[in-house]
Amino acid sequence: MVKVLHISTEYPPHRVIGSLAFQVRDLIMSLSSKYDIYLIHPANFDGNYMDGNAHVYAVSDRWFSDVVTYMHYLLVEILSRSPYVIPRDADFVHAHDWIAAVIAKVISQRLKIPYIVSVYSTEPLRSGDDISLLSLAIRDWEKYTFSSAFRVIAHNKSAYESLRVHYGINAVEIRSINDVRAIYEEISHQRAHQ
Repeated sequence: MVKVLHISTEYPPHRVIGSLAFQVRDLIMSLSSKYDIYLIHPANFDGNYMDGNAHVYAVSDRWFSDVVTYMHYLLVEILSRSPYVIPRDADFVHAHDWIAAVIAKVISQRLKIPYIVSVYSTEPLRSGDDISLLSLAIRDWEKYTFSSAFRVIAHNKSAYESLRVHYGINAVEIRSINDVRAIYEEISHQRAHQ
């Protein structure tokens, strides 16, 4: 069975900021019937548990007022626990939004496996296209990590258009779980024939 490592900054019930947590969980539950799913997310504890068929690992969380500092903190937390939370035989990594994409890029380089990114929003959409130093930093991280992903999945029309207009990325706009499964099969097929 194909083993996929998911990374998200939100996952219910332990870390919910907005709708991302529930969108990620819905996707995980749909995929875990056909794929061996592992998920890493921040929470107020370190530990692992099962959510349906999915293996879930929580890493301790601290919030910083600067989201870029938080991204670096979370990267260090996950990588410092990598022998315990990252399956070494994962076929690929699936990140959910930009902070997770930074982590996925590092893991994919270490394990020499591809990563894909699910995008639910972009910094230009979140900031209303306002320009600040923080917004520019997040845009740079998004463009860098999204551009080097094997595939970028837009989960809505706004994200799809923003990826194209702001970053020059031709994402795959998904309409159903079958679109995600098709990407998983494409990666699996390609890896099997390397």
